[in-house]
Amino acid sequence: MSYGVRAFVACVFAAIGISFLITSGVLIWEFWGADWLTLGSFYSHLFLFFPTFGIVTLFAFYTPACVFTDMYMRYVPFGVQRYAFGLVVAILLSIAGAKMLTGAGERSMFEVQPDLLLADQGEPAGCAARGACDRLPILAAADNVRRVSQTRIGLSDLARNCRPDSLKDPLPGVMTTKRYCFASTPLPDDISTVTEAQRTTDAECCRAQARFTNAVRELHDQPGGRSLTAQVHTALLPFKIFFALVLLIISVMLAWRRKAMERHYQRYLSGIERGVLIGAAAMVIFPIMSHAFLQSAALLYFGGGPTGGFRSIAPMFSFALGAWGLLLLFFFYGRQNARVQSLARMGGMIGSAVAVVKYDQIIDFCVRGFGSGAGLVNISLLCIAAIAALIFLVTRTTKELDETKPLEELIAEEEA
Repeated sequence: MSYGVRAFVACVFAAIGISFLITSGVLIWEFWGADWLTLGSFYSHLFLFFPTFGIVTLFAFYTPACVFTDMYMRYVPFGVQRYAFGLVVAILLSIAGAKMLTGAGERSMFEVQPDLLLADQGEPAGCAARGACDRLPILAAADNVRRVSQTRIGLSDLARNCRPDSLKDPLPGVMTTKRYCFASTPLPDDISTVTEAQRTTDAECCRAQARFTNAVRELHDQPGGRSLTAQVHTALLPFKIFFALVLLIISVMLAWRRKAMERHYQRYLSGIERGVLIGAAAMVIFPIMSHAFLQSAALLYFGGGPTGGFRSIAPMFSFALGAWGLLLLFFFYGRQNARVQSLARMGGMIGSAVAVVKYDQIIDFCVRGFGSGAGLVNISLLCIAAIAALIFLVTRTTKELDETKPLEELIAEEEA
């Protein structure tokens, strides 16, 4: 493998990793006085995952990416042209995907200037002090979600059905069970003291959620209302999408050209397999965090949100990650003996069955640990785990690539 290939992949991956750190860093800096921790944990799939396990995944896929690039440069017919064409297509898709996700009508809380969030008094103004609101101040509502998620496992049973099904749900006007509404009711100091009078019907809470959704959008849309974090997030979102596309492309190519890779890159196979497994394990955290976000967002935003945006594609993205995982298993276990393959298939089926049966419980625990309920201790543990994985990957990868020779020497050896 040539030094040029290693340097090119390192530069691309470094740019992606730096973009992850910048986005989260800007959020912390801008919202330092406006409860950045509440917003960062609420949107943990953006601000916690990428600067931790997103970077771990980059390091894990460094060797596979180098092998993939080197193989196209040397062994694939018209490889340079095909590689360049694929790179351009991936970049264009990333830009188009970012525009689609940021063009939705629903705006995120971190997209609003922190001064405007701090000045927001709810509807009607000052209603929180009186204990009854048509819509709580935005930061107060977000803090409600955080406080509750830190005291109970799971929030899904508190979500409201704002788009009832006439075939099974109560008809309009029929009284439904009252529950606490995060978007309209101030939370008492002792959560266990919420009274019947502080609970609302689904119809009442859905109206408050609609007001909350509109308030966030209106604050964002007014002149000067857009936060610096929103601008940076929009500008750097293509890097996150490009990151996902690169992982998918590399995984497909590793499975498709597995025999050629085994023939030409035998001494890198252990590093590739290790990187693939660690990278896949790290990426599993993203759909869990994204569904934890969906569970929290359902308590504040109206219904399932408008068409477009991340909330509408999150289930499809999770399905795509599952298919991606199958590709990785195909690559990894393709070289193993029949006994190992059988054990792997059995383990995969058992693991899948547990995940399907206990999926809701897994999400509930993650909302508490790494979603809206995450505290500094949880985030610190997440960072420590990511740093430990990085140290392991860097140490092993550096050792394996120490013997790398320039492309010219490798070609001369093969010709000899």
